[in-house]
Amino acid sequence: MAIAASGAVSFSDLRTEFVGGSSAISMSDLYLGGSNILTKAGDNPAVNMAASVPTSGLIDVQDFYSTAKAFKNTVSSSTTNVDANALFGDDYDVNYPKIIDINSGVTIGGSGDEAIDIPSGLASTLTINNAGTVIGFGGASAGAAGGSAINCASSGVTINNTGQISGGGGAGNVGGQGGNGSYTSSSTVYQAGTFANGYATRRWEHVHASYAWYLRWDGDLIASGLSSANYTSGGTTYTQGSYLFALSADTHVYSIGVATTATSTGAAGGSFGVGAGYNQSATNGGSGASGSNNAGNGGAGSNGAALGTAAATSTAGANGNATNGAAGNAGGAAGAAVTGTSVTMNNTGTLHGAVA
Repeated sequence: MAIAASGAVSFSDLRTEFVGGSSAISMSDLYLGGSNILTKAGDNPAVNMAASVPTSGLIDVQDFYSTAKAFKNTVSSSTTNVDANALFGDDYDVNYPKIIDINSGVTIGGSGDEAIDIPSGLASTLTINNAGTVIGFGGASAGAAGGSAINCASSGVTINNTGQISGGGGAGNVGGQGGNGSYTSSSTVYQAGTFANGYATRRWEHVHASYAWYLRWDGDLIASGLSSANYTSGGTTYTQGSYLFALSADTHVYSIGVATTATSTGAAGGSFGVGAGYNQSATNGGSGASGSNNAGNGGAGSNGAALGTAAATSTAGANGNATNGAAGNAGGAAGAAVTGTSVTMNNTGTLHGAVA
């Protein structure tokens, strides 16, 4: 806790802030650059909260007004992908307290990485005072997880949140593909003709046992699925290579051909929605495509999820008459507010997602 800005300051206050313990201290224990109040490294961009304390000579209690034992870095403009160690340079692993203040109106976003990363190697403590918005990336590909707002790999971290800390939402996933269908394809006609009056015998060409032959008379299907060379109808057996037609005086049309079975591919599933996150709003998944020729419809894609929320599984594809539709695909996991090593969270603001 910082020393008061005015009024009386006791040696007990100075000991508590800068030295610790309960033993007696002298003013020489409180020079800047000594073992209790450190100077900062040359590559440390943070502010030394006790920079006003003399390094030698005369020292007065007023030199300690508004001071604190800490290096503090203030984030005053919006940015992305902040690494905590970069905010303190070579002092990150020095045993001295550190503070990050995030001002109101500031957004720290995650762009392909956590918005704030606190890597291992931290010495002493780190306190983050957040009055702004820290937000992870939203899942942007099928089934992708949302990004975490803060990743912590060190102990001794306290977060005081009066603003917003939000993990990204998971992306939805594409719908399941519809099942395949089976259908009779267009037939190949081997004989067709028009006859009038009397009787006529016409050859049944290209007879093959593996084909499903059919006979049409004036457009009506008389027989189908014929796989042998002979066909019996009305007590008459027609031998290989010929059909005998009894014709009236009217004109009739006949055709003999082959019916083949074809497979239709199941329809594609609908598109996925992206998850909410930094510079990205959640979107809805799309409807599946319609199947044809007895193939199943594609399943609907699942919607992208809200901040700190996992996306739902997409809808399964409908069955075709040949195969079943594919199952739906899992949606993306939620990004956490804080992931990794456990932190002390003091929250009076907004959190989306889990806190380690």
